[in-house]
Amino acid sequence: YRRLQLVEAANDPNTIPLLEDTGIQTGWHCLELGAGAGSILQWLGTRVGATGLAVGIDKKHTYLKKFESPPFRILQGSFLEIHLDHLFDLIHVRYVLIHNLEDLAILRKLLDLLKPGGFAVLEEPDFTSARLSEHGQDNPQSRVVQAICRMFVNLGLDPGYALRLPHKMESVGFHITRVQSLMHLCPGNSPMARVMGESALVLEKEYCSTGLCFPKDIQQYVDLTRDSNHWTLYHSTTSVIARKPQR
Repeated sequence: YRRLQLVEAANDPNTIPLLEDTGIQTGWHCLELGAGAGSILQWLGTRVGATGLAVGIDKKHTYLKKFESPPFRILQGSFLEIHLDHLFDLIHVRYVLIHNLEDLAILRKLLDLLKPGGFAVLEEPDFTSARLSEHGQDNPQSRVVQAICRMFVNLGLDPGYALRLPHKMESVGFHITRVQSLMHLCPGNSPMARVMGESALVLEKEYCSTGLCFPKDIQQYVDLTRDSNHWTLYHSTTSVIARKPQR
């Protein structure tokens, strides 16, 4: 729960202006895929009010049980297996597609669930961008960065998924209205640095199993994420605002 809250603290200040740019109004029907600890779902529900709908979907609803009354509705399970009987004015997805081999099927279903003219705000990371700040390869931080990218590759996933996101969305029928990329160049003890430090601790076994880093590298990487005097580029996030064509 603490890690999910850190993710929210690191990303919500960038996400909320994107959602506001859609012109979200009272009465809208909204969907949050990968609701996590619920901060964006809460924001959506507050904006749409009692006459609107804010649906949250996650594989686990452990931290979403407080959303029991209208305008909220919580669904648990795999998105592709869940039946939804609503069309939505706005759909938000953050850091979900990079973890899914069936990303194109998810994108097609998201498009199907939008009303004509409805908005999708999708945000995905590019972990390969962390290499831009490397000064040589033979240091703990660089080894951990390489291991993060290799972990995704070994799972058949793309560590630079964000770079392909706009094209993938266009390929299934979305109309792109805006794309922005934000590099997370941060000091230690900032929300994003703390997210990456916590992730390294949780995923230490997976990172080390790539053979590109070792436990002592993980510890030094984590120590730097807690050092307010150390700045680094952890990754970047590409955000896409798109609409379902009016036809």
